[in-house]
Amino acid sequence: MKNKTFKAGDIFAIQIEQSSNYYFGRILFDVQQQYKNSTETSNYLDWHSNSVLIETYKHIANEPKIDKYDVAIDAVFIPKKELLKQSITVIGNVPVNPTKVSFPETLKNVENTCFFTVGELAIKTNLSTAYAYDSIKVFPTSGKMYYIQLATLDFSGRRDLIVDKQDIMDNYFRFSDLRSLPEKRAEIYQSIGEDPNISYYDLALKYGFDLGRFYK
Repeated sequence: MKNKTFKAGDIFAIQIEQSSNYYFGRILFDVQQQYKNSTETSNYLDWHSNSVLIETYKHIANEPKIDKYDVAIDAVFIPKKELLKQSITVIGNVPVNPTKVSFPETLKNVENTCFFTVGELAIKTNLSTAYAYDSIKVFPTSGKMYYIQLATLDFSGRRDLIVDKQDIMDNYFRFSDLRSLPEKRAEIYQSIGEDPNISYYDLALKYGFDLGRFYK
């Protein structure tokens, strides 16, 4: 990729390893470029400062063109340097609607207190740090492009394009996103007194954070 910068809304095509086919994704949030002037230190965005939030699609094609945007992976962080190592091409831009953006949901222990962390938010739970480490085990994690490709192909019904089929998993995000663990997630939301069906945008607004300010 000649232009080594991204912006929110960029649609990209990545050539699948050992294949002439492509899969596709979009930049939802660039932490370094968009997350500024914040005083919140307990969330995970500083940890992800060199990453972008992306989604991928179920559209697989033999040329870098896309006209269907059914989501395969909904919001995962990937370091920019990992993304730029791929055979990647930006093919367009679809503006991001901040009310529709979601973020990985994790836990974070700060001074022996367990917080639920998502996007800008760090909400104190009533869970012990020992329980968080021993039973739930979901903490901020950087994505790996190999597994993003693997999960995208799997979720798209294209296992035929997966070379090492022994790498296929039942849960690709077991240790990085509570959204992949519905029962544990419900437990966390109960501990913070919130509705698990609330959107990230509305939840953030309740705590005084408007994600829309980063897209102006």
